[in-house]
Amino acid sequence: MAKLSERLAKAGVNTVVILVAVAVFIVAFVVLMAFGNASRPATIQILAAGHDLSIGDTITTPDLVTITVYKDQLANQYIPPDQANQVVGGYTALPIHSGQPIMRNSIIAEAGVGTRLSAVLAKYPGYSLFPLPLDNQNVAAAEADSYLPGDMVSVTFVIATRPQPPMTPTPENSFGDLATPKPQPVSTITSEENALQAALDRGYPPMAKNLFPQGVMVIAVQGLPVQAVPQKSLTDKNSSDSNSSSITQVDINQPKRLILLVPSESVEPLALALQSGDKLIVSMITTGQPKQTTGFTYWDLEELFRLEREGLLK
Repeated sequence: MAKLSERLAKAGVNTVVILVAVAVFIVAFVVLMAFGNASRPATIQILAAGHDLSIGDTITTPDLVTITVYKDQLANQYIPPDQANQVVGGYTALPIHSGQPIMRNSIIAEAGVGTRLSAVLAKYPGYSLFPLPLDNQNVAAAEADSYLPGDMVSVTFVIATRPQPPMTPTPENSFGDLATPKPQPVSTITSEENALQAALDRGYPPMAKNLFPQGVMVIAVQGLPVQAVPQKSLTDKNSSDSNSSSITQVDINQPKRLILLVPSESVEPLALALQSGDKLIVSMITTGQPKQTTGFTYWDLEELFRLEREGLLK
């Protein structure tokens, strides 16, 4: 050490200056580390999904993992690991992907929710679960395995002809003649009123109407092939006949259905459209439109064709 000091002194370097520089560096490093830790958001441990969970799945202990996230404005919606016993046995109300934090509004407590499918209704008051059969001849939809819980769809029905209304007797006057219709007063109407009346006059079949332009959620898909347990679990492990491959069980009598979450006031129109509609079309969508549609008739198509042709010819 003495020799080093002598060499530094010969080189014209002051030892005190070096020590002060080292001390300043250490202090600055400590301050920067403290400032960095102070500016970094606090972290908390929360529960997350160990694998993909679908709507209605029963939550078990292996379904849960613990992850560390930054504490943010959603911290009160996360579930800490010490509350795992309140989650196990509950049901998922929304699809949860592997590794995704489990939010409080995405699960339903086990007590009092009834069956698995009806569990979702606890989060959606005023809604019903409607079974839409995909095997009906008048239903046009993608293959059943194209849908997953959480998908959004819209349902459009098409009516080719109007049913014959019930016949009612025509009233007669006191002289036995047919009642003479009263003359209608002549009124002045604007061009906008004319256009509105013309649109209303075109509102009869053939026609199409989207019942759910805003979209409805697929809660479950029924009737898909079921993956059975591996065959080796059914036989002796030491047997040469054991096979590790899985087998697929298909019940040909099991109808394919989409379980849709629809507003309760829409159950009757959807049921009537399913029964009386010449075609019921299930369309896949990402986001729907908030407003209802006016529907579209063959006569609207004729008017659209006429207007477009008129514009092109002009």
